[in-house]
Amino acid sequence: MNLFAYRTTSLALKVLTAFSRARINLHNSEDLPAGGTIFVINHFTRLETLLLPYHISKLLDKPVWSLASDEFFSGLTGRYLDQVGAVSVKDPERDNLIIKSLLNENAAWIIFPEGLMVKNRKVVEHGNFMIAGDEGWHPPHTGAAALALRAEILRQRWAALKDSDPESVNDLLAGFDLSATVETIESINIVPVNVTYYPLRPADKLLRGFSSLIEEMVPKRVLEEMLVEGSMLLDGVDIDIRFGKPLSLEPFVKGIFGRKTPCFVDDRRSRAAIKGMTDRLMASIYNLTTVNLDHIVASLLYKTKGSKFSETELRQRAFLVATSARLEPIYFRHHSLKKSQVDLLLEGEGGRIDELMEFARERGLLRDAGTGKLIFSDPEGACDGHAFHSIRVDNPFCVMANTVEPLKALQRLLNKLRWIPAWYLKKLTARRLLKIMEQTYLDARQTLPDESELMALPEGLPYLVKPRSPKAAFVLIHDWLQTPSTLRKLADFLGRHGFLVIVPRLPGHATTAADLEDRAFDEWQVAVDEAYAYAAIVCAKVVVCGVGNSVALALSLAARSYEMAALAALFPVLSGISQISSEIKPEGEVESENENRKTALAYADIPAASERQVKKMLVQAVKNLPSVTTPLLLLHNDAISKNEHQSLQKYFAKVESPEKELLLLPAANPAALIRKDNHGGQALVSFIQRNLG
Repeated sequence: MNLFAYRTTSLALKVLTAFSRARINLHNSEDLPAGGTIFVINHFTRLETLLLPYHISKLLDKPVWSLASDEFFSGLTGRYLDQVGAVSVKDPERDNLIIKSLLNENAAWIIFPEGLMVKNRKVVEHGNFMIAGDEGWHPPHTGAAALALRAEILRQRWAALKDSDPESVNDLLAGFDLSATVETIESINIVPVNVTYYPLRPADKLLRGFSSLIEEMVPKRVLEEMLVEGSMLLDGVDIDIRFGKPLSLEPFVKGIFGRKTPCFVDDRRSRAAIKGMTDRLMASIYNLTTVNLDHIVASLLYKTKGSKFSETELRQRAFLVATSARLEPIYFRHHSLKKSQVDLLLEGEGGRIDELMEFARERGLLRDAGTGKLIFSDPEGACDGHAFHSIRVDNPFCVMANTVEPLKALQRLLNKLRWIPAWYLKKLTARRLLKIMEQTYLDARQTLPDESELMALPEGLPYLVKPRSPKAAFVLIHDWLQTPSTLRKLADFLGRHGFLVIVPRLPGHATTAADLEDRAFDEWQVAVDEAYAYAAIVCAKVVVCGVGNSVALALSLAARSYEMAALAALFPVLSGISQISSEIKPEGEVESENENRKTALAYADIPAASERQVKKMLVQAVKNLPSVTTPLLLLHNDAISKNEHQSLQKYFAKVESPEKELLLLPAANPAALIRKDNHGGQALVSFIQRNLG
């Protein structure tokens, strides 16, 4: 094997990686074992044979070689594979070379126990690991376990006899071209590794156009790989490479032989041990899968195959799976599933689920079934057999669903949700949203170091008023530096008039001032979106009401065309809006109205970063005004200055709502609206009732 050629090719791969748009994420790579190591890896694309040796060799600082199918060792391909450190599975010196390099630690090895690229990702049949290929089913290859076991037995036998019987040791090592003078190494290890790709969207339009030009010149199998793997590099894909817990062969061998000097014998006992180890490694590899939304949606579609369902039901099922706390410690989630998943319920055209549904329609798998229902069907049923080499292009959804088939806990949840009726799905989703809002607050409190500065727990819990038969749901958004508890009286007032009211907590609030430091207004918007999603599930009609600075968050909902019966703006910040143009003010400048609001709660210090976020939010609010077409009621204090009154009129005029009302009151805060001498609360209720229809 040419070490110079190997290093030269590694340099070329470094250049390729730099120009590729693929995002490679390494997980749990900090504690890779010392000693001889075999990495057993799932095999889905040619990219694994290129990228993994390069990245693992960087981690280990030594060459990483791999086994490859004999069919590729001819012509230019064969010379290239030799340069990157690949060895044919039919090479007569294969086993001796692997064992030798493991024992002298010259190189680590990559072995694909599936034995081929499993393009359809089908590795489970009747509960057992079986590989579906173009030539039928076969069990996982046991070569990695067998080679590691032989190497470890040889290592332990070498260590046991080197002093008492050096002549036997010399004879033992001679067959592997090893010198007995070399110190014996630490245990041989096998490390399971999983490679997951997201998203799987074959193929790039440019590549499709190019493939149509050369389809008569290139074999279909090669063309398919160009479309799938080329699009991964050109379009950009997350490649999550996750290393599992190393399996040390030392205690494994001692468990078999006890105090006896180990000696490898190819018998029924050793074959059973090797098969058991292989099954264990296969389970480890697939339990390391990085679960993403593609897997969830594709699995749900296959679970409902042939049955009618609504888009709302699909979204709610996907949301419940993606946010399941029970699965949190069991499976690994893609980073996109670690943030709020409320967009799965609310997103419109171009969203994550909308994109997947459109993709399924393009492939002829999803169609309208009338009366707002959809139906998913796989007419070919082609996840194996003759379609094996085209399945990644023809039906990626089959591939996505097969990828997570070995994850038993996930499959149980998917099967359970498959049979839950629509009315109960709504109930479960509403409960989950409330739980998420509460848990987000509790988690934030636990991460703060100084508990002495924490506000009382009830201050930040989402406040819910739930009458028996609500007319509509009211999302009430507290102001910056306030908490949900400050709006309880107004929420109770609205509840007495027949409205369900939810008051969410804006992240960073009701904890400590320091918690506001790194909070972006996007996080505040997500919290409002979650409350809106809850309201939209439990009631057919939704009203959104923002207070002070948070009017900007209410305007954002309306500007994004979320359906709502009415929009209310209570005492919006005027000086902050009127003085902000397209540029954010320099750090340190504070609007007078915001300055006055600082005394509302006992914040000793208000992070300047949080003030800048408020200003950015208000800038965005100005941009959103012309997009607002929801009926709008604006309530403000009649004691505002002449300039503020002009600003109020100016921005009120920008709103495109066909029905809008501006009312000035002898009040300065929401609590004053419900006083008997103030008609603001009744005006709010009357406006909403008129627009409920």
